[in-house]
Amino acid sequence: MKMNISDLKLKELIPSVCTVLLVALMTLSSEMLHEKEIIFPEITALAVGYMMAPKRSWKVNGRRMLMLITSCALAGVGIVRYSGLGVYTEMMIAFSLAQILFMYSGTTFAPFVSAIVLPVMLQTESLIYPAAAFVLTLLVILFHKWFLVNGLREDDEYVPVMLNSKDDWIDAVLRIICVAVIAFAAIKSGFKFIVAPPLLVAFTEFSRPRNKTRNKPVKTIAVITLCSVIGALSRYMLSVKMEMPLTVSAIAATCIMLAVIYFSGMYMPPVGAITMLAMIIPEESIFSYPVQIFVGSCLIVLLSRILFMKRQDRKMYDKEHELEAI
Repeated sequence: MKMNISDLKLKELIPSVCTVLLVALMTLSSEMLHEKEIIFPEITALAVGYMMAPKRSWKVNGRRMLMLITSCALAGVGIVRYSGLGVYTEMMIAFSLAQILFMYSGTTFAPFVSAIVLPVMLQTESLIYPAAAFVLTLLVILFHKWFLVNGLREDDEYVPVMLNSKDDWIDAVLRIICVAVIAFAAIKSGFKFIVAPPLLVAFTEFSRPRNKTRNKPVKTIAVITLCSVIGALSRYMLSVKMEMPLTVSAIAATCIMLAVIYFSGMYMPPVGAITMLAMIIPEESIFSYPVQIFVGSCLIVLLSRILFMKRQDRKMYDKEHELEAI
């Protein structure tokens, strides 16, 4: 019995250790090469959803994950390089493209939304960003395969899904309208992280039918906000005040974030990206970052419940009664 408990703990511990190693490698490479674009916050979300969660968070396989993240990272950089339309317009183009791709990707994999929007928000033009996204995503996939070979995780069969029905189009259009309104106010007010890319990923996931996270609004908002505080405080206390390498801050923040996920039981991939995003935001935004994330998380949870949950639940209720009648 003791052996079984030890094996269980080991199965939980190894993915966490690998996640911390991945973050350390990413941040250390960024510091050593003096290339901030190497830090890809969404990689922590992929680690949480694909490596750590007891069951895979999305209907996706490694090949599609790699293709979607890389192509969206390239598209985001391309929008910044060649459109010249301003941050707000470029963000809306990026988010709208991501919503269309989401419906036709054959997956429920939403983190690529952040991959395309983040370079637009930060006005990144360097091709180092998509290169780093490709390499880091590949590492997550290889870790996952290693877990499967060694029995640390069970494989979930991937069955392609298409989310392009009339209802899915209505959902996508509603998301775009909501983000258009919130992003306009956020960017005009100077608090752009109210629509931080990981929150847009969360909004895409929370507004889907049968999403369970939105049924716990207070706990969801609390965990998201707490992880933003962890990221901001780790960077401020260790790297700003104590002048320690950013790698130290990233490792500390990731360890605490993983503890929060484990003890709360909320394996929400976006919280990993929210924690890491605090490492690359402008230093003057560190103190306001958790407040912006709190406001943004309140808005996406509220909108997911008001505009999506009631309508989706009603449609499912009607469909179930139609089937019973048949």
